[in-house]
Amino acid sequence: MIKIAFYNLKGGVGKTTTAVNMAYMAAVAKKNVILWDLDPQAAASWFCQQEPGSGKAIKLFNKGKSIGEMELFSPYPNLMLIPADLSLRSLDSEFDELSKDKKFFKQLLKPLSEKADVLIFDCPPTLSPSVEQLLQEVDILLIPMIPSPLSIRAMEQVVEFLASKKSAPKRIVGFFNQVDMRRNLHREAIDNSKKMPVPMLKTWIPNDSAVEQMGLRRAPLTSYNQRSRAALAYLDLWKEIARLLKAAAKESE
Repeated sequence: MIKIAFYNLKGGVGKTTTAVNMAYMAAVAKKNVILWDLDPQAAASWFCQQEPGSGKAIKLFNKGKSIGEMELFSPYPNLMLIPADLSLRSLDSEFDELSKDKKFFKQLLKPLSEKADVLIFDCPPTLSPSVEQLLQEVDILLIPMIPSPLSIRAMEQVVEFLASKKSAPKRIVGFFNQVDMRRNLHREAIDNSKKMPVPMLKTWIPNDSAVEQMGLRRAPLTSYNQRSRAALAYLDLWKEIARLLKAAAKESE
């Protein structure tokens, strides 16, 4: 099972919309996929037609619970969801005790390898102890960012922090989201992408109103609209991520 995290320290960069679309496209590609929503805002859960929970999300982190025994909600063929709710706001207070076990996440995730080929995390935009330990367990860290100084700086802070750790993800890759090529700043960022501290995917996602329709449809954009600019870009982005998955799977053999 290959583990992928979509994460940036800055919110509002298109992390969740991309995670949901990539999970859906991986499922369409006949991979068994689990999308785990770890953000208390539960936007990924909302996009997957899951109603707000009743505080059960935090219970998955209680010792003695086996996540492998859960019956997961499946919004689409081959795609399963572990939903979020507001109870995850207290994850780090819960994690204070759990974090004494440095292999907690490794043991927690192990049963899921029997259910999925790909596990995708939609992470909250914080650098908390729980997120820190989780990122050390993923095979691929994908960092979405808007081509703006603050968003890029947030990415740099994440990279600097992980560089100080012994167990950083094997692959840390960035990509631009919400790109408006009418803006000089955005064009310059795209042109200078090779100067970034991490490898950048060639595909960038345009600022497209079609993405906003996901909130109304409560569905991945590529499940109902494959002709919009953003949908076509998501298709290209998936092709690049699929190659990363293939390389990671080969390494794990």
